Amino acid sequence: MDIKAFFRKACPGCGTTVDKKHARTCDVARCMKTGLQRSGCTAGHRCGHDRWDGYWPGWQDCLILDLTTDTGFPDLNRLYTEATWDPSSRRWRIPER
Repeated sequence: MDIKAFFRKACPGCGTTVDKKHARTCDVARCMKTGLQRSGCTAGHRCGHDRWDGYWPGWQDCLILDLTTDTGFPDLNRLYTEATWDPSSRRWRIPER
């Protein structure tokens, strides 16, 4: 799959452009502590500032970790159940088994 076909210059949630911070109320932005949706974070910490990179959150990690559907599409469900968020690198990782 060529992920470049899914590149978007602007975030579909808040309209910010590549390498810019998401709006405070953006529903696409991720919490930098948990990797999950920032607007739904109730952990009681500061979530940090997520930046739009041109792709839906988690898509690049799915491809890197080979978490895809039979058709090669990024499988976000598997990402959130099989991987662990690493706040220091701001990437999803597969835990050692």
